[in-house]
Amino acid sequence: MTEQEPPLPVFVTFETGARLLIDLDIDPEATATAIRYVARTAADWPFGDGRPHRYVKVSNARTMETGVFLDYFRKHPRSGRGPDKQQRRRRGEAP
Repeated sequence: MTEQEPPLPVFVTFETGARLLIDLDIDPEATATAIRYVARTAADWPFGDGRPHRYVKVSNARTMETGVFLDYFRKHPRSGRGPDKQQRRRRGEAP
């Protein structure tokens, strides 16, 4: 008998969405702050007023439909410089 993965939640917040992106290996560097940045700056972000999908308010949190959220990040992987891999140097020190 194989172990089944737990079902996905119906809605995610920015925090739980970031954790899900990491767990599903869609974006191993995802953070709630990074997801909020995408939501503020991406012209094709699917959630919000005047967008194809609305946020669903739960308590003080804005939630998003999980399927739409995951589809967005599968189709639009975040890009960036990634973590700093250079060794630290003192200011003015030659490379």
